[in-house]
Parts: sequence; structure tokens; C-alpha cells
Amino acid sequence: MPTSGERTKIGTILQWIKKQGEKFQKGDQLFVVETAKEVMEVEAPESGTLLRVLAKEGTAVMAGGAVALYAAEGEEIPPDLLKPPLPASVTIRLLDERDAFVRDASVRIDGGYLTATPKGEFVIGAIFPGTYTIRVKASGFAEKSLTITLHEGEIFREDLKLISLKKA
Repeated sequence: MPTSGERTKIGTILQWIKKQGEKFQKGDQLFVVETAKEVMEVEAPESGTLLRVLAKEGTAVMAGGAVALYAAEGEEIPPDLLKPPLPASVTIRLLDERDAFVRDASVRIDGGYLTATPKGEFVIGAIFPGTYTIRVKASGFAEKSLTITLHEGEIFREDLKLISLKKA
């Protein structure tokens, strides 16, 4: 996903305009992404062929992360590139002391905000393997911070129990 001059860290793939196996020219629209600030069509940086989509429609991705694998026009494709590293994904569920979902919260992963799904989960997919810090703020609860290390293809799911800030 492109990185813009803004501080946008996370976007959601809304639509793939080009399909796997399809050829494209420099400047062709490849996909549509929505960030907190805008909806934009992302252009091909050069001519080539879309080999594999790594981030499906509806997937939240981090700026600078790979969303697809392509071969530039005339490029010979080494066999090891046909098997790209599998992206990881993160799903966080926030629970109070009674195991009820906490939906009104701010969940960030390395500065990018996640939004809750209708199920009350905070999700990001197509994230590169590496170490990330997740920070949670919810009104009436103590802040929580978690550092995780993701491996290739890992699906990380965590239920975080939040502690109420009770007034004495």
C-alpha cells in the first residue's frame, strides 16, 4: 500500500480493479483503498502482470505493506518469488470484568488506528512479520499495552481483559 505524505498508517482495500494474472500498464488503476482521510485509486508504478493478491477486498493493511505480488514487464520470474511470504493477521477482542465486549475503544498498532468490526473485534490483515506494539484506550478502563512478534502466516487472536477504573 502506498505511503502518503499524510500520517495515514492504515487503510482498507475496497476493490481490486485488476485481477490476478491480468497485465497492466504504468499508471493503470490497480486497486482502491480507503484511509481515515480519503478514498484513492492506486496506480501501477510500472507495467507488468499481477501475479498474486495478498490483501483481499475488505482487508485492513498498513501503509508501506505489500498488498500484491507482480512481475514487471519482461521480467523473468524466479521460482522463489512465486511463493511470497504469507502475511500475518491480528484480531483483538476487548472484554470487561464480566466478559462483555468493549466496543467503544481506541486500538492502535504502531500508531495506526483499528476500527471495530460488527462482531466487536479489532482486526488488521496483511501485516508483515515483525514486532509490533498494540495500545488500547477505552473510557472508564486502564490503558493497556501489548508487544507481539508475528511470524509468517501467523493468525494472532487475543482476548484482552480490561480493568475498570473505579472511583473511590
